[in-house]
Amino acid sequence: METLLVLTDFSDTAQHAAFYACMLAGHLKSKTIVLYHSYQAGVFLDDEAALANEIESLEQASLHNLQELERLIKEKIPPGITIRLRTDTLTLSDINTAVKEEGASLIIMGTVNKNKLEEIIMGSSALTVCKSSDYPVVLVPAHVEIQIPQNIIFACDLKEVQKTIPEIRLKLLLSDLKFPLTILNVEDESKYYVADTQPGSENLHDMLKEYNPEYYNIKSENVVEGIIEFSKQYTATLVLLISRRHHFMEGLFYRSLTRKLAYTSPFPLLVLRENE
Repeated sequence: METLLVLTDFSDTAQHAAFYACMLAGHLKSKTIVLYHSYQAGVFLDDEAALANEIESLEQASLHNLQELERLIKEKIPPGITIRLRTDTLTLSDINTAVKEEGASLIIMGTVNKNKLEEIIMGSSALTVCKSSDYPVVLVPAHVEIQIPQNIIFACDLKEVQKTIPEIRLKLLLSDLKFPLTILNVEDESKYYVADTQPGSENLHDMLKEYNPEYYNIKSENVVEGIIEFSKQYTATLVLLISRRHHFMEGLFYRSLTRKLAYTSPFPLLVLRENE
């Protein structure tokens, strides 16, 4: 992963995520970190001159703030890594454009515990990126300790494994990260049925056998709490989720799961979008 794209809104949380990116870049032997901020001009301006002035002002302010963030992370960045700055008016749903143009392989952004209104707004931003991105996304909680992950816990329901899991992208990611892998299936005790996980487990075992993962199956009345409690047994955990859109109801569940974990998990999340 030669280039990492770090999304920032210049908040303390985003700054913390940038520091995390510096650590990760060192581990991955990356060559470049791109600090990226997207700004939007006022939609109600119908005067072309006023709009042009606002865009220029927003661009200058964005560049100034990016330069300040660059100054701060230079103290954390490993030797030999270059920092680039990017600011534009792309929306988060167009994140693939920025990634492709910068030649990046991984997106990193911050998340934070919010009140309900803020959670809706910020949660929407994180989910938009995760839903839109063809590339893996790391969501970094505001107060997570900045340390090299020691393992990946892949939280997976083992349903339609071959159909939904992006095998090629997942293997590339695991090969780049080089962390020990644990597969976790959490069965929801509040349901009236128990999912048949055997076929999915066998398919996933065949898919990922080269990484020698450990497999665990637990039951919990709350899937999010089950994932968090299990993950607490490990030091410096990175929790991997597949963001689903394949089935409408499952898509709703996984977007909800991603949002809840993003704002309650004490661990960074690694989100990869499912196969189309």
